[in-house]
Amino acid sequence: MSQEKRTIPVWPAGHRAALVVSIDVAGEYGVITQHGESDWYWRAQAKYDLEAGITRLLELLADYDVKATFCWVGLAAEERPDAVRAVAEAGHEIATHGWDHRPYTQMTREEQRADMIRTRDLLSELARTTPVGHKTPFWQATPDTLALLQELDFQWNMDLALGDLPVPMRPDPTRPPVIQLPPSRWWDDYTFFIEHALPPRLVTEFWREDLEVLRAEGKLMCLTLHPWICGRPGPSRALAQFLDFVIALGDVWIARADHVALWWRERARAANGFS
Repeated sequence: MSQEKRTIPVWPAGHRAALVVSIDVAGEYGVITQHGESDWYWRAQAKYDLEAGITRLLELLADYDVKATFCWVGLAAEERPDAVRAVAEAGHEIATHGWDHRPYTQMTREEQRADMIRTRDLLSELARTTPVGHKTPFWQATPDTLALLQELDFQWNMDLALGDLPVPMRPDPTRPPVIQLPPSRWWDDYTFFIEHALPPRLVTEFWREDLEVLRAEGKLMCLTLHPWICGRPGPSRALAQFLDFVIALGDVWIARADHVALWWRERARAANGFS
């Protein structure tokens, strides 16, 4: 019996697989953390993030009628509140990505809590909706991170690649779970366009082949993109060509991270009976 026949869809409306397009908006603060304030080469490159990059990605997503999840660094949101509002008004999800893009491995538990609250409060004010999702800068979380997210009523996290399906995680069994959505460095535009500088067509091919396997198995793919990388002319074509392929399949659920997390949380609730 083929793998196709063995697969039982678990996604809404009989979709065979799911795709989340997550976009990390860090401005120049991610490269400042990585390369230092004095490295103006990288700062100059990353300034593209809040200018042409985010505009091109918003227009591309609108062309495909795809709703994405935008994970905001607090300082970038503070710098461009108009961009936060434009993203929210277009129907995309607003999520948190740290205040200044410092790894949480450099923070105490209380510093992490303050960072989460400060970023969420600013985004709530700007977007007029409370973020329910969080992605830790550089995916460098600590054992405290998930417990804090649960305490603060976040619904999803995208830090741990525990497999190719969402995983309900409950550090405190008395509280509702945080749904862990799986990221991958091979679904991250930084890997292909900064670390290796590949042609866009090869990136599309890589993502396409990964999705073909995930679709056969009924699983989930979470892209991680950055406006200063995939918002540039050539790299934006990798995303466009990939969306052409995904949409043509007709049976992949392209959804915001909060919608995927809610679906999986309700599915787990029905199966396990948690409150």
